[in-house]
Amino acid sequence: MVKKWWHNTIGYQIYPKSFQDTNGDGIGDLKGVTAHLDDLADLGINVIWLCPINKSPMKDHGYDISDYEEIDPMFGCKDDLVELIQEADKHGIKILMDLVVNHTSVEHPWFQKALAEPNGKYGKYYIIKEGKDGREPNNWRSIFGGSAWEQIENTNLYYLHLFTKWQPDLNWENPILREKIYEMVNGWLDLGIKGFRIDAISHLKKDFTYQDLPSDGIDGYVDGFPYFSNVNGIGDFLAELRERTFARYDAMTIGEVDEGLPPDILLDFIGENGYFSTIFDFCHAKFLINSAQWKGSLTEMIDALKKCLFAKQNTINGKGMLCNYLENHDLPRIVERFIPEEEIDFYSKSMTGSINFFMPGIVFLYQGQAIGMMNYKKESITAFQDPTTFTQYAEYLKNGMTEAEALAQINLETREHARTPMQWTSEPYAGFSKSKPWFAVNPNYKQINYESQKNDPDSLYSFYKKMVALRKSETYQDLFIYGDIVPMYETESGIIGYERRLNNKSVLIVINAKPNETVLLLSRKIKGVLLSNYKKIMLQDDVLRLQRFQILVLDSDKN
Repeated sequence: MVKKWWHNTIGYQIYPKSFQDTNGDGIGDLKGVTAHLDDLADLGINVIWLCPINKSPMKDHGYDISDYEEIDPMFGCKDDLVELIQEADKHGIKILMDLVVNHTSVEHPWFQKALAEPNGKYGKYYIIKEGKDGREPNNWRSIFGGSAWEQIENTNLYYLHLFTKWQPDLNWENPILREKIYEMVNGWLDLGIKGFRIDAISHLKKDFTYQDLPSDGIDGYVDGFPYFSNVNGIGDFLAELRERTFARYDAMTIGEVDEGLPPDILLDFIGENGYFSTIFDFCHAKFLINSAQWKGSLTEMIDALKKCLFAKQNTINGKGMLCNYLENHDLPRIVERFIPEEEIDFYSKSMTGSINFFMPGIVFLYQGQAIGMMNYKKESITAFQDPTTFTQYAEYLKNGMTEAEALAQINLETREHARTPMQWTSEPYAGFSKSKPWFAVNPNYKQINYESQKNDPDSLYSFYKKMVALRKSETYQDLFIYGDIVPMYETESGIIGYERRLNNKSVLIVINAKPNETVLLLSRKIKGVLLSNYKKIMLQDDVLRLQRFQILVLDSDKN
């Protein structure tokens, strides 16, 4: 593998609206990110990914862009972004933006002109089709629920929106549209942005046969993913995007590619000359310990999880890099996804954070993850704000759930848990703002906050710092980036074990993901303990006794 500057990434995703408010309006801003660069550098991160900061009506929290060239005033202005880029560079930190080019906002000037003249120049920027028999062009269901089509008023024309109706899909078949996108992307790279996380990139290519399929729900619609996810021919668009933009700047790119990418084309995406630097590994996202499938079955869930993680690594086989993450803006907090409520404490939180941290690939943390921020369960559906939350709630009611059952399901799985304001201090509003925040702060901020953990050597934050420092250490960095992964203890239930090997170095990672002690026999000599979330290590000869939720990283004899 040819070495690249981004291979040693310890990334940190920021949801700017909820990170730090500096002007007292209750909304986070770019100056708030700049204000915390010292804290982020202290953690050890070297790349920041900013969720969307472009001008937007915020129907989908910035993923509905109305002006690709401008920063939304709620976050500041371009000068604030330039200042952030320059100050971050002084800390050895590079800035990535979110790139949303599958769709725009309905308020984008392109779409407004398309509505005025659907058959004109700008109508061809979008996917607009004639209705059929008084209904939509086909019965595809939107990813966010309901029809994927919205009728243009006073016409028999419909525009495609794979997400909300406020997010019309762009027509990537149109070369004029693609040129506009490339000009915009290069403009941000010229400004000093070092790369992008590319949103919903799997959906650029659609299968225009538009055939109706048998409905798979009582709404009459169908999941049309085979027709708009990684459709044959998408590689032509992605290769052109790379060559016309990213490759010219040696930019780092993270593709949001749907889970289930066939192994035979995976390396086209992240191989030596792949479309992207890396893609997210979504395989862990489907696991929820309180779901009907896994409730009361922690070890069974962990066994299924490790099988999934190792299978993905086996597919990559050192020929590319995954992006290893556990939390992001679209998922509930990781500890409550993986750990039963009665077992949540420092040990289960630290163990969970380590699950894929030392596997091959780059690492990304999400804001608040390193201090153990938790889900904020609401007592009423009206306490939420995300349109998709209300759509899903309505679907649950339509499918026969009671209001209480539907709310419980929303509290289990909503992405809004990840969007509560960052908990910096025990002061009012968690030190996020001097004014009432745009979204309610989790009441546990007085117990869980950055200030109370940053100087405590036994805190979760300090443990994350140790993980980052080990992964970045001069002695072991190449091993963790480029070394082989060899699964270990695959038949040991509730145990995630593997070895990382490079040249004459070997490191053994052993994770006990169970709430009880377990004993393992070691097959190689241990030369030292590099990391543990327990102070006591119970190792005698070749017998290792792992305590509940213990993580051990051991320097071992390769032979």
